[in-house]
Amino acid sequence: MTHAAKIIGLILAALSALGFASTFVIGSALTRECGVSPVVLSFLRFAIAGSAMTLVACATRRGRSRMAAITAKEAVSIAWLGPVGTSIMAWCVFMGCAHVSSVNASMADALAPLLIFAFAAIRTRRIAGADLACLVCGFVGALLVMQIIDSRGLALRSFSAGDLYVLGGAVTWAVYTVGGTSLILRHGSFVYTVWTMLAGTVAIGLVLPFGDFAWPTTAKAWLLVTALSFVATLLPFWTWNAAQKFLPMSLLGVTAYFIPVVTLALAFAFLGEPSTMLQLLGTLLVIASATIETRRH
Repeated sequence: MTHAAKIIGLILAALSALGFASTFVIGSALTRECGVSPVVLSFLRFAIAGSAMTLVACATRRGRSRMAAITAKEAVSIAWLGPVGTSIMAWCVFMGCAHVSSVNASMADALAPLLIFAFAAIRTRRIAGADLACLVCGFVGALLVMQIIDSRGLALRSFSAGDLYVLGGAVTWAVYTVGGTSLILRHGSFVYTVWTMLAGTVAIGLVLPFGDFAWPTTAKAWLLVTALSFVATLLPFWTWNAAQKFLPMSLLGVTAYFIPVVTLALAFAFLGEPSTMLQLLGTLLVIASATIETRRH
């Protein structure tokens, strides 16, 4: 990996972390304050973001050619990876946002790096102790940020049904990331992102007619949905997938630990959720793990 590739990959990962962090803040506002159903939010964010990216892709002959280059076998992979990594993952996250704090909801992005590392290790049958140590350090830092670990130890009392949804979000995201690596290397991050978003939109769209779901009804809600679609969906999904071409999976995974950190800052700024000294200590651990892993590569 060249120095230039590392810089490009880290910039993409930083943009992804910022975008994904805003998901939990915007999602909390939409589910709690505006009363929009998580299923509807999952559908709208990918329908809007996927449609916008499709228009961009189809605007040129080269783009249309790249979109059509997917083989039948690859289409089957996209047909299941898309719903798993987009609609199902988003539904789990928004259900978590509706039941726990924004910072706790970002637990999905603290668990995901460890799961990505584990799935990748199983797939490649290779594991590096130093990489694992950095991931664990970042994971502990993320737990401090989310107050799962506090001054009294492991805060099991802070777990709830919402955390089960958060765990589901982490598992589905790890599967989406590791399962899509070969498709990204073959067709590029933009094509993979577009097709998986469209597949996820179709999958969750099939569910909508069978439930009484709450849709956005106010100008504020639709403004937040627009921000969710572009700032918290299109931007982070594409940059995360693009970063896979420049960074090893272990380093990319560590950068995801910044998502709870950024979520903490955004939740404090926009939702008034307070922070503690232990959360700041967790932030330092996340920064340390990312710095060490970056130097190693």
